[in-house]
Amino acid sequence: MTAPNWFIALVVPPEAGWHAFGKALPSGVRALQAQDLHLTLAFLGSCDPDEAAAAWQALAALSSGPLRARAGAWRAFGPRKAPSAYGLTLARGHEEAARLISVWGGMALRAAGRTPERRAPLPHVTVARSGRRQAAALRAPMERWMAGAAPPASDALLCELGLYTWNRQRDSMAGAPLFELAARRPLAAPGTQLEAEV
Repeated sequence: MTAPNWFIALVVPPEAGWHAFGKALPSGVRALQAQDLHLTLAFLGSCDPDEAAAAWQALAALSSGPLRARAGAWRAFGPRKAPSAYGLTLARGHEEAARLISVWGGMALRAAGRTPERRAPLPHVTVARSGRRQAAALRAPMERWMAGAAPPASDALLCELGLYTWNRQRDSMAGAPLFELAARRPLAAPGTQLEAEV
């Protein structure tokens, strides 16, 4: 079995409503559940829990005020001809999120033995996914869907940092969340844990 992916992200609170689109997605595209929504700062990839914990601990002494995010344009992510993820860019909070990705994300990646991303940060929240095998066929229907879908109207107040990994039941239980929070803490209170670390 492939080792699970890990990532550090800002938690998008379910009450922001960014998981509710107002119109049905094309068949074959799966909406992420409210508790799965996040804004990734550092994608650690497939690594062992010790490396993930090292990345998490690298940020333990850092603090930041809450980030108020407003949804911007819809966008496809992944290979241009066969994107498998769809999400929202930020119309508000882009610069603050990009700074956190560059500084905090870079620190976390280095602590886990990873090379920080060289490309300019693109803060976004993924809200839907398609299977990779159907991705190319679903590109055009999703382009039409995004052209007619309004972004969420409410702002999201991002005030928690989370260490995520795959949900162990994601493949065995229908409708299970894709991810689980292994650890979380308020952005403004370094070192305070709301859940046990890995």
